[in-house]
Amino acid sequence: MSQPAVKRQRNTEMLRAPSVRDVGMSMLLLLAGRASVLGLFPFGVAFFASCFDKSIAYLGITVLSIALMTSAGSAVLTKYLVAALLFWIYTRFRNKENLVLDAACVGGAVMVGGLVFLIYTYVGAYDILMLFVESIVTSLMYIIFKKAHGLIANRKKRTQTAQDELISISVSVGVFITGLSGIVFPYNISLANIVSVYAVLCIALHGGIAAAGSGGLCIGFMSAMSSPSAVVTMGIFGISALFGNLLKSFGRFGVALGFLGGSAVALLYAGSASSLPVTIIETAIGAVLFVLTPNKVQGYIKSFFARSLKLETVSADVRVKEYLSMQLEKSAKAFKSLEECFSNASEKRLKSYNKDVASLFDEVADRVCEGCPNAVKCWQSDFTRTYRSIMLLLDTIETRGILEFTSVPNSFKDKCLRPDLFVVEFNHVYELYKKNLVRTGEAVTSRDLVARQYKEMSSLMDTMAENICSGFTFREDLEETLIAELDKVGIMAFEISVIESSHGKMEVYLGTSKGTEVGKIENVLENVVETPMGYECDSANGLMKFVSRAKFTADIAIRQISRDFSEVSGDSIDTFVTEDYKQYVILSDGMGSGKRAMFESHITLKLLREFLQSGFGVKTSIDMINSALCLKLDYECFSTVDLLCIDLMTGICEFFKIGGSESIVLHGPNVETVFSVSLPVGMLPDIKVQGQAKRLDDGDIIIMMSDGISEAGFGTVRTDWLKKEIKMPFDTMDEMSQSVIENAVKKSRDAVIDDMTVATIRLIKN
Repeated sequence: MSQPAVKRQRNTEMLRAPSVRDVGMSMLLLLAGRASVLGLFPFGVAFFASCFDKSIAYLGITVLSIALMTSAGSAVLTKYLVAALLFWIYTRFRNKENLVLDAACVGGAVMVGGLVFLIYTYVGAYDILMLFVESIVTSLMYIIFKKAHGLIANRKKRTQTAQDELISISVSVGVFITGLSGIVFPYNISLANIVSVYAVLCIALHGGIAAAGSGGLCIGFMSAMSSPSAVVTMGIFGISALFGNLLKSFGRFGVALGFLGGSAVALLYAGSASSLPVTIIETAIGAVLFVLTPNKVQGYIKSFFARSLKLETVSADVRVKEYLSMQLEKSAKAFKSLEECFSNASEKRLKSYNKDVASLFDEVADRVCEGCPNAVKCWQSDFTRTYRSIMLLLDTIETRGILEFTSVPNSFKDKCLRPDLFVVEFNHVYELYKKNLVRTGEAVTSRDLVARQYKEMSSLMDTMAENICSGFTFREDLEETLIAELDKVGIMAFEISVIESSHGKMEVYLGTSKGTEVGKIENVLENVVETPMGYECDSANGLMKFVSRAKFTADIAIRQISRDFSEVSGDSIDTFVTEDYKQYVILSDGMGSGKRAMFESHITLKLLREFLQSGFGVKTSIDMINSALCLKLDYECFSTVDLLCIDLMTGICEFFKIGGSESIVLHGPNVETVFSVSLPVGMLPDIKVQGQAKRLDDGDIIIMMSDGISEAGFGTVRTDWLKKEIKMPFDTMDEMSQSVIENAVKKSRDAVIDDMTVATIRLIKN
């Protein structure tokens, strides 16, 4: 049986009895209902829909009826009452407020009410056109009233007014003043003009010069929009408000004097007082009332204006200097590590030369392994193990000068079918190899390596220059928006800086008062920047630092066991996240085991981390480090590099395996194996750095390992047991990594003959 559909919850607010606090809104509705433009009365319906409490809708409709009766008579009553009733019915069924949708609905309600009205008053197409215009005006006024109401309702929590809110307040005041039209005192003194002057004086006193000018223009036009002199009135009020604001340092008297001066300028321009829409008497009465207003009343009026806030932004040159300094410091640190790599070698390396071990191994293989039934297995299936074994023999012959049969490990003797012949030929080829080095002059190779280093350094500098030119942008447009939005939730910011990097990362540095809720700030930042934002730390100058959050997070667990359970491991592993949301997991295995292998892997790992964190690419970093290790001429320094780079924004990962062991990837139900495609770093002057890309999803798992793990097991197919292990339901990556390393030890019959390192990584969607 299918489940019943869930009913959408609707607005079930009950009607209530009116109270004293409803008087103010009722009076404003009365004024808005009386306001007209071109014989149309759209303002009352817009105010009723946007600001009036719908739980006393019956009172609002009554007040609206009175307003229409006292200004236009009963002729238009039907149109606007139908519109108000339709919108009230709509509010009973809507789930939540939506500014644009609600504005469209109130405009549609006026359209429907107008069509009903036209059934018995239709004259021509002009009526349809005016109805369409009136519907649009009603929708726009709904938005204006809504913004003005939101500012006034939260005025005690606000410290700054956004430009659109200021305009909304001014337009609303102008509409209310228009509602006073028709109320005239003796000597033809208009109450609407007096209130207009008073309102503009208040804005000039409590607002800035921009607020005074725009407020005067809006109130001047809206208060006189029903008369032909609306444009003239707008100009007079705008100029007079500017004059008044310029003298506000002298208090209310100075503002009034400046306003009268502006009016005098308008009088001189007009040439006749009778031609002005606002008389000198009306202006004087408004100014006198403004000056005589008690301080307590002015304080209350001031509460409707947000305090002016001086925003101090970090200058562009300071920002650029800080960014360049940070980048150069990182680069200097990377090159410093490179210099240490050279200086730690002994002086005799300057008199030695690099060995072309690849050609030496090929020659020995041709002499010994030709015709051997195990040749394919040794040099193809088990290439890594064979290569490591011969590297250990090469280390022995370089140390002792000759390779004796007794010096060959038993593991090699058991594996090789011709160990005696191998020892003889290895010694012979090695002697020829040394003589060949003297004859050809290996110093040329050393110069080539140095030239390669200069080339890589040039590439590094080019990358750094590119990052400086296009790596970041200061978003001043977002800074202004953020200040206004933070102010709306009661947070006053006195310093702000927004930086967007070329890869989309957003950084916001914010100075605000102590004790401000971080959660509120994060919500505002996310709404404005349109990306998840989180608090990171406090910067050196005391500003709060917020950064955009990545789409994914990598859960990483690492386990290690050194050879024969000793304290020193030749495997080194490191994990870190760079500023461009790249998660790196790097596993380096030095040739052999013990302290020397540990040094080789550690120096490789250290250099890689320095370069990658400085913003350089993986290929450039590996090439640079490879040439550096090739120049350590007192002994061969070889290390594998197994590098995983995960883009935490897209979920795309890339494997760079330079002699590293295979990795296992669980993508959904499928298990894949990623193999190495290059020799270890430090072996050959030129290596091919090729990435293998995979797309990961939420919950996908990767197992990275050293050869101590991948080669564990007697009589089993390599890593088959790991493919089963990765599918097991482990709760955490710690449990998986511990299980992998324990099973590797068991499969090696509890004999740890090589360093074992495993890293398990699970991608988690935030």
